[in-house]
Amino acid sequence: MITVLKKNSFVEPVDVLPESRVDKPGWNLHRRADGRLVLRRENVEGETPVQVACCFPWTHPYEFISLRDDKGREQKLIENLHELASPLREKVEDELAQRNFMPRITGIEAIAGEIELFHWKVITHVGPRRFLTRRSDHPRKLANGDVLIKDVSNDLYLIPNPKGLDPKSLKLLWVYLD
Repeated sequence: MITVLKKNSFVEPVDVLPESRVDKPGWNLHRRADGRLVLRRENVEGETPVQVACCFPWTHPYEFISLRDDKGREQKLIENLHELASPLREKVEDELAQRNFMPRITGIEAIAGEIELFHWKVITHVGPRRFLTRRSDHPRKLANGDVLIKDVSNDLYLIPNPKGLDPKSLKLLWVYLD
């Protein structure tokens, strides 16, 4: 038996998720020939190109997934990704994986200060990278001890367990942590 929490906070045990929520959501996603993901709704003509965004990627990565049009307007909110049928869920998961790709830094080769920026030269799990950060944007230590760095393009880099870095990398990083 599965327990489903409804919006009105009443807990309702059910044997399976309602068919309409899994098999027939009233909408679907397709990828056009140009690679864009588009939303198609039942009883609505046309399609809307959408971008997929997780509203709470750190705390609720499988809940509250927003499908937004080119102007940033929400077209559809997916309350729980696991309630979708497999083919539709996989499309959303693939899009989130591409959008939320975050290199994990495994070593720091250099951090050079420029006028308003720091130039980072790092090694990640996918190879060497170079990026710039603003002097005012210090690396942020997360509650679990990991370190998060945001570059000038708003890309994120994660240093999982910074104490596991080699001594040179740790020494370079330590100077920039608050």
